[in-house]
Amino acid sequence: MAPLGTFALLLEAAFLGGLIGFERERNNQPAGLRTHIILCLGSALIMVVSFRVASGGAAYDPGRIAAQVVTGVGFLGAGAIMRMGGSVRGLTTAASIWATSGIGLAVGAGMHAEAVSATAILLLSLAALKKVGRRITGRLRFRMLDLQVRQEDEEILQEIEDLLSKERCNVRSLEVRKHPETGTVHLQVEVGIPRDFEPARLVEALTRNPHVIQADVR
Repeated sequence: MAPLGTFALLLEAAFLGGLIGFERERNNQPAGLRTHIILCLGSALIMVVSFRVASGGAAYDPGRIAAQVVTGVGFLGAGAIMRMGGSVRGLTTAASIWATSGIGLAVGAGMHAEAVSATAILLLSLAALKKVGRRITGRLRFRMLDLQVRQEDEEILQEIEDLLSKERCNVRSLEVRKHPETGTVHLQVEVGIPRDFEPARLVEALTRNPHVIQADVR
């Protein structure tokens, strides 16, 4: 492949990875724009190198080098997963990292239609289907808990998790946003609630915690 053609492939990979990374960055996820660009770009480059090596003779398999991307991305995705007591968050971002590496490999292999189609479907799943999912879960006795806490700390998160467990509320998802000026942290927690759930009782219990500035259930 000519150098210009390789450059075009890498630009395509960076662009597609950037689209996915922008969506993750916009939702304040641990792996955002730069991570997805680098990942998709690197995967495409590895695929190109694999084909170049394989062109040296019939004994070379282009899939051998590229296959190691799948293993390596598994470790990278694990870094995006965080544990909050008995709950785990970041699985969606870890899955998007894994899918982005596949898109990069497809671009490197010259499978442009497949790469673009996968990117479009992935963006649809991350953005549009998230709203649909929330509407569905809203009918299945799920509520959204908004918290303002003084700082992001594992002990504070554990205390909140323990309190929610006492109220028989199961954490479904957690989003964390830190205010750059004040240093306070906004937690948006989606919880499954029992039939006898009392929002006022939960808010009162949460605000008794000295680290919680404000709590609201909607």
